[in-house]
Amino acid sequence: MGLKLTLTDREIPTSPAFIEFLHTTLTGGEHYVGSWFRQEEEGMHRDTDRYENIQEKARMVLSNPKGQQSILRSYRFFKEMLTGRPDQLRDITRYRFFFVIGIPRTGGTYVTKQLFRAGNIDYTKVQNALAHDGFPHLGHLSFRGQGNVHTSGLLQLAEYLTMVDVFFKEHGRLAYQGGVVVPKKFTKGVYYFDLIRELFGAKSHYLVTLRHPLSMTQSVIDKAGGMPEGRKFGLRSAIERWALDDWIHWGVPDARIRTMNYVEVLTGYWKRFHYQLGISGIPRMPTTYLIPYGQQSMMDSVAHWYKEFAIPMEPEPFKAAPVPSFEPDEERVAEQALGDVNQFWNSLGLKFPKDALAERL
Repeated sequence: MGLKLTLTDREIPTSPAFIEFLHTTLTGGEHYVGSWFRQEEEGMHRDTDRYENIQEKARMVLSNPKGQQSILRSYRFFKEMLTGRPDQLRDITRYRFFFVIGIPRTGGTYVTKQLFRAGNIDYTKVQNALAHDGFPHLGHLSFRGQGNVHTSGLLQLAEYLTMVDVFFKEHGRLAYQGGVVVPKKFTKGVYYFDLIRELFGAKSHYLVTLRHPLSMTQSVIDKAGGMPEGRKFGLRSAIERWALDDWIHWGVPDARIRTMNYVEVLTGYWKRFHYQLGISGIPRMPTTYLIPYGQQSMMDSVAHWYKEFAIPMEPEPFKAAPVPSFEPDEERVAEQALGDVNQFWNSLGLKFPKDALAERL
């Protein structure tokens, strides 16, 4: 008996970010960049007008032979991953991926844009979906908006690989260990690392950025508009949405989370992210490098790679400032989380750089 299973782009539609990327590439326009590369001024609020004309752009892309080819290619990549045949994705072997993995606000943006500089690519012109967090959207299984996060995330990963091939065939000039260097800030890679390892393995590099939980929390507070009233959790940004999703996955109702202390919510997200990071296997990869937050360590890590690439460049300055104290109960919650992660990593035979994060930058 033969069984034919048909899925159309109605069930698993092409992503707006991918359409936007292809439309801009085909028309020779400026990619949507947003503020992903601005360490100090980076915004965290959604741009609701970004995809206003996406249907019109989709029609143009689908009417163009090169656009059709790219979309079909993304679905082919998707099918090969869905059916477990990564050996069919030979096209990606020409690239050497540098995945910058860390919870948001830990310096990953700085490292990512310095890697683009190494390739003589103006990071202020690189589409945010190609360079930064949020795309592809990988995460814990959930059925939202009549969709499966796993399958939609898999398609977005296939679209990302297609975008890489389109962009770096034109702009990729820096080679390392036989492959074109491709930087990507990839926070959500921790949730799908088994797949990442199957696709890219030891041929890629994993730069893990780490920061004290209260320093990360203060950075989110600063970027999101200040501490919410009553120090209760508020939802104003993408990062706060990710923290909320993490707690919901942990089994805590949405309404309960919104009554919780803001620092408790962000610290719980920080703790479970680093648990996930530990058990994902990323720290044990032979090409993984841990980068504690701080001016010297960040700039030293970039200088190391510039030397590896044999590029006579100096890293751009990295800005870091001490973080003020929190309420005593919040301080205790954060220190407990830091100690728990340190102990958990030790139980796995891993070394968590707890002392390097003590300065609270």
